[in-house]
Amino acid sequence: MNIAKYTLKVKGKTLLQDTDLHFSKGKISHIIGKNGVGKSQLAKDFLLNNSKRISNDISQNVSLISSSSNIPNDVSKDFLLSFLSRKFGSKMIDTITPLLNLENIDGKVLIKNLSNGQKQKLKLLSFLLADKNIIVLDEITNALDKKTVIEIHRFLNEYIHENSEKIIINITHNLSDLKAVAGDYYLFHNLGIQKYDLVEKLIEVYINE
Repeated sequence: MNIAKYTLKVKGKTLLQDTDLHFSKGKISHIIGKNGVGKSQLAKDFLLNNSKRISNDISQNVSLISSSSNIPNDVSKDFLLSFLSRKFGSKMIDTITPLLNLENIDGKVLIKNLSNGQKQKLKLLSFLLADKNIIVLDEITNALDKKTVIEIHRFLNEYIHENSEKIIINITHNLSDLKAVAGDYYLFHNLGIQKYDLVEKLIEVYINE
């Protein structure tokens, strides 16, 4: 996926200026940056095209999974899986469910009463079943317990390995994502997004900004 001279402005503030974006199939592209630089605005723009720089073939092929993405709260995991199975079929559910370790979630408990980590894993399943080619993750490991973060890291590694036609863009400020999930590494810097070959160098620049 290539977008040339991409500019993003929100409420008169320029967040990115004439920066070239390139994200490869079969890889997880991590984009890291300090709070307030525009990471979440970038995530939303892939779907909503507020910048008017995202083509329809991109925006119509995006699944955005973020803290603001919603799934029903007043149903149980079993009810949700039954609904998703009727809508999308059981094949992908049967593939993804063990990768996310969903068997350990009580199927009768209402989703609103589950832990944040359990909700996040059900959200991942729900949105991935739409089977879009571009998956944008916005801070999906933020504020989760260490065990759940490790499980999500393992899932992402296995999912991209089995789905080499997908483009996954992981927008985060969690440095552990970069260490645990192989891919390409990008940093919001000086109104641009700069690629780094070495994750250690990116982390050094990020910490010293």
